[in-house]
Amino acid sequence: MDRPDPPYRVIADSLRDQISSGELAPGARLPSMAALAEHHGVSPRTAQKALQQLRGEGLVHITQKGATVRTAPRALPLAPERTGTLDVPDRDHIAVTGAGVVPMLPSVGAALGVNADGLNRTVVRRESITRREGVPYRLAVSWTHPSFTAAAPELLQGTPIPNLLAVIATRCGRRADHGRDYWESRTCDRREAGALEVPVGSAVLAGASVYSDSTGPILYYEWVAPPHRAVTMDYSLSVP
Repeated sequence: MDRPDPPYRVIADSLRDQISSGELAPGARLPSMAALAEHHGVSPRTAQKALQQLRGEGLVHITQKGATVRTAPRALPLAPERTGTLDVPDRDHIAVTGAGVVPMLPSVGAALGVNADGLNRTVVRRESITRREGVPYRLAVSWTHPSFTAAAPELLQGTPIPNLLAVIATRCGRRADHGRDYWESRTCDRREAGALEVPVGSAVLAGASVYSDSTGPILYYEWVAPPHRAVTMDYSLSVP
């Protein structure tokens, strides 16, 4: 027998439907937490959780004055490694949540073209969360070769690096000229949910990229974005 949805999700679903239908237009103010709590017969904390769910999905903007429907585009900003830029947009903030040398997992070794079954294989792992206007929109993890740290010790530091490929090219002489991207829709685990501020099991958009030069793979990069995000890109066509 199916279990009923938790009350906060019922409230979030109702508000999301109103936003999708246009009943709540961009810029419209949502009912207050107190009003939502009274209308649905729940506690203010439950109503707050519903609003936080919509905030995590990027549908609403929350301030001390209340919540409003967001007017920002739904497109997911591409990582600087994909766009070739060196600067972080003014509205964005990158927090490095991990940087160091860790044991190499077989899946990472396969992406980097290294046999991870070898004894004491390690890899540089960096993890970061990117926020725009206070809302997390990307959890990213990258892996690269430990040998790069001799010329680029900042790979092991907690300082944000907007474009890892640019650092590796400048310091290590390995300039990526090929990339392969993968995308999938799935549900998030507990770590991803905590970083993106959405409930565990929420639908997310996930992707991975492998960047290479003529010598082989340089960087393996994975990212996860909250619900209701879309990847857009331009490309040239050659029609025979």
